[in-house]
Amino acid sequence: MSSDLLNVGTQSVLTAQRQLNTTGHNISNANTEGYNRQSVMQAVNAPKQYGGQTYGMGVHVENVRRSWDQFAVNELNLTTTEFANKLDTEESLDNITNMLSSVASKKIPENINEWFDALKTLADSPNDMGARKVLLEKSQLITQNLNHFHSVVRTEKENINKKMQNAVEHMNSLATEIRDVHRLMMRTPGPHNDFRDEHERLINELAQYTKVTVTPRKNNEGFNVHIGNGHTLVSGTEASQLTLLPGKPDPQQLRIGMVEGKGVKAIKHDGLNGKLSAFLKARDESIPNVMSELGRIATAMSFGVNKLQSQGLDLRGDIGKNVFTDVNSAEMLKSRVITSTDSKADIGVYIEDISQLSSGEYSVKYDGSSYRVTKPSGESITVSSSVFANGFILDGMRINVNNAPEDGERFLIRPTESSASLIRVEMNDPAKIAAQSYESSYTDALGTAQFNILQAGNLREFQIVVSPTGDQFAVLDMQGQVVMQPQAYPPSGPVTVDGTVFELTGGANANDKFAANLVPSEGDNGNLLKMQNIQTDKVMNDGNTTVLGIYKDLNTDVGLKTSTATRLADIAKLENEAAKERIASISGVNLDEEAANMMKFQQAYMASSRIMQTANDTFNTILALR
Repeated sequence: MSSDLLNVGTQSVLTAQRQLNTTGHNISNANTEGYNRQSVMQAVNAPKQYGGQTYGMGVHVENVRRSWDQFAVNELNLTTTEFANKLDTEESLDNITNMLSSVASKKIPENINEWFDALKTLADSPNDMGARKVLLEKSQLITQNLNHFHSVVRTEKENINKKMQNAVEHMNSLATEIRDVHRLMMRTPGPHNDFRDEHERLINELAQYTKVTVTPRKNNEGFNVHIGNGHTLVSGTEASQLTLLPGKPDPQQLRIGMVEGKGVKAIKHDGLNGKLSAFLKARDESIPNVMSELGRIATAMSFGVNKLQSQGLDLRGDIGKNVFTDVNSAEMLKSRVITSTDSKADIGVYIEDISQLSSGEYSVKYDGSSYRVTKPSGESITVSSSVFANGFILDGMRINVNNAPEDGERFLIRPTESSASLIRVEMNDPAKIAAQSYESSYTDALGTAQFNILQAGNLREFQIVVSPTGDQFAVLDMQGQVVMQPQAYPPSGPVTVDGTVFELTGGANANDKFAANLVPSEGDNGNLLKMQNIQTDKVMNDGNTTVLGIYKDLNTDVGLKTSTATRLADIAKLENEAAKERIASISGVNLDEEAANMMKFQQAYMASSRIMQTANDTFNTILALR
């Protein structure tokens, strides 16, 4: 019996010792991130039969249980992903708000208003060379600030690519650590409580970057870790690596890819969530929207001023030339179309109507016979190849396909995203500002035809009259004498009469009359007065917004989005904190409780040692009897 008592005492001491060790382990890791409280589960030993009676044989440790709840862990990971996404979205919009609040940004509307002030001063004295020089200086300030602020915004876009690179590198590091934990689990017998804690901590850190799903493998061979919509990052004891791929067709629009063998497979961005999704949204939507709106301001100023310049006379009596870069210059055309680096497609996008011009990106895919155009709004239309070849009109743009893309090729159209960076002042001679309007008061046209003089020759005063049938036009002098016999209307190209070259588009009504006076007139400010209207005319957004209204609307839109993002981030934070509290209530260490347990198990240990001492004394007594 003394041996049974000794065994009971020994196992009781061992059990109490393990309880004390586990309690000490809990206390030591009370502040360890990701630690889950552990408890020793003890059970009664099998009894023995003596003389028809059953006698208990003490206690043993059954297992060390980890306080853990799968639902709570999943909820923590989901809320961590959502909170990280909302927080980074808010940060990106905050950065944009700060940029729009900067001196560089505020200078844009200030410079434009100063330009119109200088224009009004010149209109009072059209021949004043000093006033003309001031107007050109103000023009330089407009372009310089648009160029500078565009570069500031573009730098922010480049910084996001760097953030994505850092995120991918950290995710790869986490994947390697998770794989190593799996390998330790495979090599080490037992419930792996501490390994599971580390595993869940790493998973939660990974969940900041993207949606994470963890599934157990068969036969206790570890876990599979999936990101996004089911892409396997870690499979048991093997880890994949993420990388960044050049975008297609835009190589600067980096994509996330996963290394598979000797190749790399691009990952679909939808379903990623977390920081990665926030980075992508800022880089591909929020920041390009700012760049496009800046570009619309630049385009509107350039388009409006240059158009009126071409409708007036300078101090030398010549037709006015461009003040700003032509919106359809070769460089502007090239910037609007993004094709793959190996593409042979030749596509031109011309701005023809700024009132219909919208910001954003158009995605176009060619299938060999037609083009599928997806607008910034998400609306899709299908256009035949023949329509594109002849010039397809869309949202104020004319799209010409000079050389068709390959079957299945996709290209992007960004009408104004680069315009603010490319606008320049093309005029350096103040005398070339076209203050005088060549449009005569005798003009009487009700149709939509456009009349422009391209070059002034010997014919200085004349009128163009459309026939009563509307299918012919003739050129007359101001006394009504025929200068050019009736021709087919509309003309197929520019018309030259006695050295003067003009163009007349279709759309005129029968009997419409266009009159021009190319005789220089000192003090004439008619064209400058028309230019002043650019400041107040609602020429944007289908006639609903002024040029500077675009800037105001941009600030309002970003402000509203930032406010919404802040509110959503606050909600996501509360949900994440609630999930953490739920985990703490289930798995956290309560130091008061552990201190009480320490005293309880210490008493059990001391009492158990007394059992052993009693067994030893009994055994010695038996030996002494002999």
